[in-house]
Amino acid sequence: MGSKQRYQVIQKLDSGGMAEVFKGRALSLDGIEKPVAIKRILPSLSDNSKFVKMFIDEARLSMRLTHANIVQVFDVGRADGTYFLVMELVDGTNARRLFQKASEAGRRIPASAVAYLGMEVCKALNHAHELRDDQGASLGIVHRDVSPPNILISWSGEVKITDFGLAKAVSQIERTDPGVVKGKFSYMSPEAVDGKTVDARADIFGLGVILHELLTGRRLFMGRNDLETVELLRKCQVPAPSTINNEVPKDLDEIVLKALARDRKKRWQSAKDLGDALAQFLFTQGQKFTQFDLASLVKSIHEEKGVTEDYSGRLRELIRDEVLSLSMIGVLPSPFPAGRAEPLNPEELDERKGVLEEYWDDYAANPSAGAGSDFDRLVQSVSGPLEQPKPEKKPLVNGTVGLIIFILLLVLLGGFALLYLSGQLDAILAGEAPDFGALFSLFQQQE
Repeated sequence: MGSKQRYQVIQKLDSGGMAEVFKGRALSLDGIEKPVAIKRILPSLSDNSKFVKMFIDEARLSMRLTHANIVQVFDVGRADGTYFLVMELVDGTNARRLFQKASEAGRRIPASAVAYLGMEVCKALNHAHELRDDQGASLGIVHRDVSPPNILISWSGEVKITDFGLAKAVSQIERTDPGVVKGKFSYMSPEAVDGKTVDARADIFGLGVILHELLTGRRLFMGRNDLETVELLRKCQVPAPSTINNEVPKDLDEIVLKALARDRKKRWQSAKDLGDALAQFLFTQGQKFTQFDLASLVKSIHEEKGVTEDYSGRLRELIRDEVLSLSMIGVLPSPFPAGRAEPLNPEELDERKGVLEEYWDDYAANPSAGAGSDFDRLVQSVSGPLEQPKPEKKPLVNGTVGLIIFILLLVLLGGFALLYLSGQLDAILAGEAPDFGALFSLFQQQE
């Protein structure tokens, strides 16, 4: 992981399908040290030229992005046959874990906190979207993966966006194939799943999804498989957050719904505009919310007594993310059409229907995970657009049950036939007791 004089690994923090992240230290003169995060390509992918170029693109973009709300990249290097990035170490959590912890604790994240967090993310996105090269030309950066795991929150309340690995920019070596869709399905924009060229407004849509989920405490676009998630995004029928959480002010409803407009011309046209709207909301509501308040909120949620670790739920989320990540680099069959500028093909996605089926079944059966609860069904009845696809019900009468019923019917019909042949049927219908001797004689005659 580089020469001992420069960087030293302390411990492994996380690992994914494409890279792993370590906590480390940068070593300088006279024993001066600085804590850093070191992101390394998995050795198994070091020979994948396409992925290596994508990794270098991330380094090139990230090293140009210098902003308080963006995780800083300090260096890029190669050691032991693999590439690595040296990044700012953010000691804290991310928006996905915050969402999970709040759900487990049964707590609502205050509207003021969500507005503040969104405002901070807008600062980062605006810096990236507006960045220019040395000649003054726009770099045209679009993050394309604005999702909860990529929004980091330090214990001191700093909000930083990370992972420009899927970002689109004019300066890229590794060009995106026409029609190839990158990002997590649940946070993609409708134009992205339709195979259209994306711009900064796609990032605004992704942030809008995050804001909606934090306000309501439930996932917005989540089918039981990729095809159904894509169909939900294409319809893009979004209820106001206040229909699910009545503590959300109407003014904030309007801001979030505008960010989630299906037609990108009707969305906020820049991250700056959305950030200004969120700041204006806090001002008109007379609500003070600062970095210190966010730090206190995050700590209180993570220290909530009675919160249990939902390992199965977290595993489902991680597996879903990894399936998408691995498919992008060809480790798994890709769900995306490549080589043509066309919308996603439902038939191609439908072939992958079974990939996450069992995880959806677990999710739907677990009320604490969000879907399937009485509250969700009540919400869905009021706000139809959020209704999630339900697992197919198995027929009540399968082959085994049908066979048993058929045998019982044969026995019943045989009994009636026996009574009729013995002359006892009329006696039973007249209310008289059957003559079992006559029945026995009939059996003897048959023998």
